[in-house]
Amino acid sequence: MNQAIQFIDRVEFDEQTQLLTFYAQVSGLMVECIVNAQNLAISDIDEAKQHFEMLRFDYEELAEQLIEDEEYNSAGQIEIRALT
Repeated sequence: MNQAIQFIDRVEFDEQTQLLTFYAQVSGLMVECIVNAQNLAISDIDEAKQHFEMLRFDYEELAEQLIEDEEYNSAGQIEIRALT
């Protein structure tokens, strides 16, 4: 694991946009890692957290690789495809 990238224990879910967001700290800067959950049939924060916890290490590994490759979107976020 890259020591300059640390994932913090914070997960959010926006029911309207169906975006699950978790956070990485990259060299002291906070980076949003977003997952479009529209295809996952998640309806609330509890379901989103449960989904994320089941696949936490996979999501963090994907995010870490995208951060290392500097694959930020125009808003400075890392976009990750939803895992099932």
